[in-house]
Amino acid sequence: MDKLFFYLTNLSSNVAYLIIFGILVACGLGFPLPEDIPLIATGYLIWDGTMEWVGALAITILGVLIGDSILFFIGKKLGLAIIEKEKFQTFIKPKKIRRARAYFRKYGDKIVFFARFVAGFRAAAFFLAGAMKMKYRRFLWLDFLAAILSVPIWVGLGFALGHYFGSEIAEILRNVKHLKNYVMIIIFGIVFIVILRSALKYRKAKASLPTKRRR
Repeated sequence: MDKLFFYLTNLSSNVAYLIIFGILVACGLGFPLPEDIPLIATGYLIWDGTMEWVGALAITILGVLIGDSILFFIGKKLGLAIIEKEKFQTFIKPKKIRRARAYFRKYGDKIVFFARFVAGFRAAAFFLAGAMKMKYRRFLWLDFLAAILSVPIWVGLGFALGHYFGSEIAEILRNVKHLKNYVMIIIFGIVFIVILRSALKYRKAKASLPTKRRR
């Protein structure tokens, strides 16, 4: 996380917004990084003046909603058929999907809302919401309500860390300054690989569905 802070604090304000936005969208596609890390980083960047509160909250909530929406539409497009074929464990393990499906039948809207607060359950629930043909406007509204509660908490935590430990973090960042270019390459490389792999898996899964399903 120190490397991420370092890279972002050495960028212009506009670029920092774009990077945070991209990472959050990528998290929704399976980027191997907990969503709370870029949100905490955003809070720190607000503290050090790289970002502003209003713009930062807007861009983080938008990034979160777009990532979640992508999962929703993947589920809506592929349907429940993909769950039944374990060799096509696209994006989410079938075990998690089956668990989410059982809860979804019983609790519906509550699952979509509270899934945002449960990292290991979130992706399966959003995929399933699309697969079970929930109306997108309903899904987006519930996800938005959850996001405006959870996102500010993590961003606020990052701001607090900056307030209480900002000088120590800044010292760490100065000591790893020579790693800036490598960090940039790693971040963009991982994001590109995740998006490419997700696209290939989606195409493979879609091609495996019966013809009637794909029409």
